[in-house]
Amino acid sequence: MDNEHLKNHNLTNGTGFHAVYIPYENNELLDNNTKNNLHIYTNKIDALKVIKEHKTGRLKTFKTYTDAEEYATTGHEQIYNCPNNSFNVGVPVIEEKSSNFKGPKTQDLICFKKLIESGDLDAVKDTIWGNPRYLISSGDTPAILQEGCRYNALHIAAKAGWADICELILNTVGDTEFMQLFYGEEGNKSYVDRADVMLDLYLNTPDKGLNETPLHFAVKFGFRDVVKVFVSYSQCIKTLTNKFGQAPIDMICKRKCQGNELLIKEIHMLLEEQYYVPVLRADDKTMQPTIGEPFSPTSPLNFNNDPISPRVKVRAFAGPMTKSQAVEFRKKWKTPPRRCITPIKKDIQEINILNSSNENLTLRLQDTEKGLERIGRNLAEEYQVSWKEYWHFLNDFADFHCVDGLAKLEKYLEQRFIKQSYYCDKKTTKTDLKPEFVDELDKLCLKLQSISLFNKSDENDNDGNIMNLSGIINLSDDSDENKLKIENNDEFFTPPSTPPLIHSDSEDDMYAAEEGCTLFIEDDIPTRIDYAVYNAVSPSVDPDTYPNIYRWRHEMQLIMKRDRHSFNVANTIRRKLLMSP
Repeated sequence: MDNEHLKNHNLTNGTGFHAVYIPYENNELLDNNTKNNLHIYTNKIDALKVIKEHKTGRLKTFKTYTDAEEYATTGHEQIYNCPNNSFNVGVPVIEEKSSNFKGPKTQDLICFKKLIESGDLDAVKDTIWGNPRYLISSGDTPAILQEGCRYNALHIAAKAGWADICELILNTVGDTEFMQLFYGEEGNKSYVDRADVMLDLYLNTPDKGLNETPLHFAVKFGFRDVVKVFVSYSQCIKTLTNKFGQAPIDMICKRKCQGNELLIKEIHMLLEEQYYVPVLRADDKTMQPTIGEPFSPTSPLNFNNDPISPRVKVRAFAGPMTKSQAVEFRKKWKTPPRRCITPIKKDIQEINILNSSNENLTLRLQDTEKGLERIGRNLAEEYQVSWKEYWHFLNDFADFHCVDGLAKLEKYLEQRFIKQSYYCDKKTTKTDLKPEFVDELDKLCLKLQSISLFNKSDENDNDGNIMNLSGIINLSDDSDENKLKIENNDEFFTPPSTPPLIHSDSEDDMYAAEEGCTLFIEDDIPTRIDYAVYNAVSPSVDPDTYPNIYRWRHEMQLIMKRDRHSFNVANTIRRKLLMSP
């Protein structure tokens, strides 16, 4: 059927018009797509034959002959090539740059998987920071370490029960510096959004077999610490179900520790809505610190609504806890104690509780900077919940009773000691004694050893010795006077000997500070922040693991023993507390 007949046929054909466009560069004749030689067919088989002859040809079906003719002639290229077309606007083309790191081979991924299963934290950290492709695939998704069930690194760590490795993986993929390392230096990139997306993918991506998230793995194997790490992130969804419709709360300890009722109860509490009790402080310290209402990650605190009031921030918090625990915790933390004034005999335990509460209130009123935190720290230990407080010299939240907080303090003090040691060495070099003066002192010591005692017959010799001594120490003006005084004395006495140096490893028997420069957190002398940190640090600090903290505590103990009143906050304020019965 010729083209003129097809043109008149137009819409009467129910099957449509099959147009074939053949690009010019692939045609032997440039006029191949002229109106006299258009490839328009009503039978699709004929059109497919043309496609077989011209491999680069394109087939498209239209309802009208006009549209088919236009396509067969130009391939709709005029839409993009027309200079007056409104679409000819400079639209930026987004081009994704490839990562600077090569994707690890299958054998490397297997080795990395074994590192996670063995719990080698340092090796895992070095590996992922050496090549981020161990955690992030080329498609910006979690890298698969075990094919088939499609386990990522967090699945492997959760199944093995390594809470520290789970926290390392989540902290790393949520770190903007790690994302910047992976994607390279690009100023227009939003690494915060990418880190949040990757954190969400790691926490909530199920495996291929049972459709279970890492939280399912930790819960069914009874790994409480791993569950605690996962639920501490607001991106973790606790209601996702597996292929059997089971949420994590429905399968606690199903695979392990089935008879441990206490563990099941603790994990169940972690999977419930978690609440925190905060301490709120004003930036400019124009308001007294307050204990805020319990809040959860899904329903955060709502403050700073009044533009006139000072801006307040969370400076410490205890949790996570259940809502009932948080309410009880806040009530005990906030409610002032009442004095026990009654003729009725009370239980000894109840009286001790009242006395402890009175001490807490006294501490809160006397120490306005860290009094609330000290009480909350003790309550958190009593309730066995986590505790974090803000330290401005670290510019971060930390708990100095746990490994993470002690590591932050150790790193800070190490930098302080290194810097101070440099200045101390420089200062000591300038103030060293001259060699000539040292030699004169040696001569003086030799002369003193040659003096005889209780020998009146050798007065002349003694006088000669004293004259030599006076010449050595340059007694030019007072030499005669000293000589007369010495001649009138019948006896000579040597100075008392130097007491022996006492070595003791016990912190209770420290008599003198160590030699060298002493250093504290913010200055060369201890301040209130040193006292606050001293009370917050765990008393049992390993000197091998935390040598700088041990040295700093040693210096603090010496100073506090020497002057007990300097760091006694109770002596700085005199206030009478009136308690209502």
